[in-house]
This record gives sequence, C-alpha cells and structure tokens, in this order.
Amino acid sequence: MTGRVFWTPHCPPTWPAWARDWATTKGSLTLRLSGLNRGFRVEPVVQGQVLNPRGPFLPAGIDGGGLMRQRLVRLHVNDEPVVLAQTLVKMDGAVSDWHFWRGLGSRSLGSVLFSDPRVTRGNLYFARLPLGQTWVQQLLSPQLRAEMNTLGSGRVWYARCARFSRQPDRTPLWVMEVFLPQLEFYL
Repeated sequence: MTGRVFWTPHCPPTWPAWARDWATTKGSLTLRLSGLNRGFRVEPVVQGQVLNPRGPFLPAGIDGGGLMRQRLVRLHVNDEPVVLAQTLVKMDGAVSDWHFWRGLGSRSLGSVLFSDPRVTRGNLYFARLPLGQTWVQQLLSPQLRAEMNTLGSGRVWYARCARFSRQPDRTPLWVMEVFLPQLEFYL
C-alpha cells in the first residue's frame, strides 16, 4: 500500500472484527484498556519537536510542513504493546492551550483529556496505514518490527485519529492511534 492514505469518517466494514471493535471505542480508550485489569501502562518513547512533513498520510485538518510538538507512546496491557499513539500540536499555539503537555510523563493523555470538561473530541476518522509509516516505525520494538516485516508489504496498520479542542479558536491537538493485532485477545 503506497501513495495517499484515505481517512474516512466511518470504520470500514472490511476491517477485522477486533480492529473495528477497538477503533470505534466510544469515550476514553485509556479507560477501556485499564478496565481490563491486566496491568495497563503508558510507555513514553519520544516527546519533542518534529517538522511535520506535508504528505499523504496526514488526516484532513492537519496542516503539514510546520514545526509541531510530538508525543509518541506505546500503550501496554499485560506488559505487551497493544496500541501505538502519536499526538501532534502546532508549535505556534499558545502554551496555555495544552498546559499539561510537558508534565505528562507516563500519564495517559486520555486520562487528562477526558477529565477536562472544556475538552471536546471531534469526529473519529479511520484509515489503513502502510507498514512503513514513519512515526509508527519509531514506536516498534525490534521484536515487533521483525514480526510485522515477516507479514509482507501488503500488511497494513488499522488506525484512527481525532481532533481535540479545549476551547473554540484555540490550538487543536491531534491524536492518532494504531491498533496492534494483540488486541484481538482482549475483546
């Protein structure tokens, strides 16, 4: 799968049942994963600045080409990564828009976003991302990378994204999540 990625407002019926179930989770994915009572934790991998490239893999509404704050994390259940997530916020936005950004550490972003009544999540969008997606590759452990690479180039990541707003006319925050096949065991 190469070229443009098509983000759609509806989860495709052709996705495997496990991917549809997890990708269409209403409310906080963090709450659902921690509700499994199997040792949910967040592993921060990267938090810093990134030049967001203009390109075919961005959801509509994210202006590519600018400097952005980026956070990459792995969400674990039972000491196994099950979700890979990227958060992007424009650098030119007011620091007060997302004041908690620097202090997140290993806290779940979802626990902060869904506990603030001023934050609203926009519509969910869904896409199949190619295996070579740069930010996803940064999050793969060597073992998981080897496992995915043996599956061949036709393999894709099942992903969703959403735009979060704290108040009207404020800097939006984008969250993109990739659901790993291990989630099938936690339905």
